Amino acid sequence: MKQGFQNSEQAAQMLRFHCPRWEQLPGIALYMDQVTGYLNEVFAPLCPPGEEKTLTKAMVNNYVKLRVMEPPVSKKYGRTHVAQLLVICALKQVFSIPEVARMIRMQAQECELQRAYDFFCDQLEAALEQAATGQPPIPVAADDAQLVAHATRAVASKIYLQKRLEFEDEPV
Repeated sequence: MKQGFQNSEQAAQMLRFHCPRWEQLPGIALYMDQVTGYLNEVFAPLCPPGEEKTLTKAMVNNYVKLRVMEPPVSKKYGRTHVAQLLVICALKQVFSIPEVARMIRMQAQECELQRAYDFFCDQLEAALEQAATGQPPIPVAADDAQLVAHATRAVASKIYLQKRLEFEDEPV
């Protein structure tokens, strides 16, 4: 008989995901290859089998071209760029790029980037834990936090469904 999903490797992958907080992001500017490598490593636990890349150079160039994020400075990406890309990589799994850009702009109007980014990380990890364990979501009181809470729950729900399908496809 097959073990339950909550005790599976797929659920463990969701629980192992760590969204690096602002102070944990690289403190030096990175070149494109370093940025894509770093973010692909961060998202590795959440990727479906066979999809090792969450972010490519072409994607980054498109996000800059579409003004979803600021262009690099002397071909280097700073902490702000990496934080923006992490949020984009998470949200693009469920939302269109214009929707992601709008959510980022809305949140930027609510509070400073560092605080908004760390809150996003907290909410994403909490949503993944809730989805993996089947616990009810923790209510978020502040109106400005509702956008982030609902967006991260949508991302976590999609990842849960992908991981659950992967679990169901495993032989007994």
